[in-house]
Amino acid sequence: MQAANQIGRLPAVFILVLSVGLVNHVLILPIILRVAGRDSWISPLLACVLGVLWICLPVYGTMKRLREPFWSAAERTLGKAGSWVLKLPVLVVLLANAFNSLIDTISWSKSTYLPATPNFMFAICLLGVSLYAVSKGLRTIAFASCVLLPFVVLFGDFVMGANMPHKDYQFLKPFLVQGFTPVWHGALLAGCSLVEIYILVLYQHHIRQKFALWQLLLLMVALVLLTMGPLLGAITQFGPAEAAKMRYPAFSQWRLVQIGKYIEHLDFFAVYQWLSGSLVRIAISLYLVQELLGIRRPKAKAAYGWLLFAALTPLAQLVTNHMIPCRELMVYYFPASGLLLLLVSLGSWLVAALARSGHSKPAGGSKGGQT
Repeated sequence: MQAANQIGRLPAVFILVLSVGLVNHVLILPIILRVAGRDSWISPLLACVLGVLWICLPVYGTMKRLREPFWSAAERTLGKAGSWVLKLPVLVVLLANAFNSLIDTISWSKSTYLPATPNFMFAICLLGVSLYAVSKGLRTIAFASCVLLPFVVLFGDFVMGANMPHKDYQFLKPFLVQGFTPVWHGALLAGCSLVEIYILVLYQHHIRQKFALWQLLLLMVALVLLTMGPLLGAITQFGPAEAAKMRYPAFSQWRLVQIGKYIEHLDFFAVYQWLSGSLVRIAISLYLVQELLGIRRPKAKAAYGWLLFAALTPLAQLVTNHMIPCRELMVYYFPASGLLLLLVSLGSWLVAALARSGHSKPAGGSKGGQT
């Protein structure tokens, strides 16, 4: 791997925090609140406890053993046909992640700050910027993340501190009135977003240094806090019943921010936060699809970008015109994607162990996969 194509550990983490942060800070919150109610803030903590074992074994074990791009190891170990057992679910999840982020961003933008703008215009702008970043490569996505994330964190800390007078922590009591069952259901949902840490494996060959175990565990804890923070904020500011009814509880917290008597309506900072996460999530998902398919030549990359642009723009227009049934499907989407990534991560662990021990099948010409 040429040095010009590599990034450091910190930019790699910034990409993941912005991408996964959009899910566990925004998209999955309403589902967890509806499932676990008042005790939903406990669910990410349980997910973190369960996630320690998963980080220590499949994720860290895979990254520690691999000395090459993961898909090269998969083809060498399982053969080209066998590697598609792992490739196909990852391909589906990555495309679904990009499309889900696109339509949720369009729906939120339409319902909050640009109600008169046609849906296809949102799709054209967001896809255009994301695909441009994909065409420029992973370093561009990484450097954009390094610029965007510090302000996202700064605005998040600001809204948390500014809303302290509106918080009533008595809303958190009594604890576990409905027992542990709803909390466990919420923990499984929270774990579905944490499983996306596995995406690091897919671009670990672009990272100059290997991750230490403690760094991966620290990353998981940071993502857990990104879920628990807005859950606590929504419950303590709006109450568990009202918070469970909200479509965008994290955004609603911005509506309460006020500085003194004359400065309010600072929720435009939330626009920056959401669009930053959405841009990076769509870009990294489509970039990894490009790598998975072995698209390397400039003309093939251009054809790939235009094909996605032409396919996703009208599809986004169609889906965002029917958001109510789409939101009902989201209840099943997150568990399904989380389960697929969990199974793939276990398969990857096995592939990495076999690749390291030298057990492999002929790939039928590894250079033939280039497009």
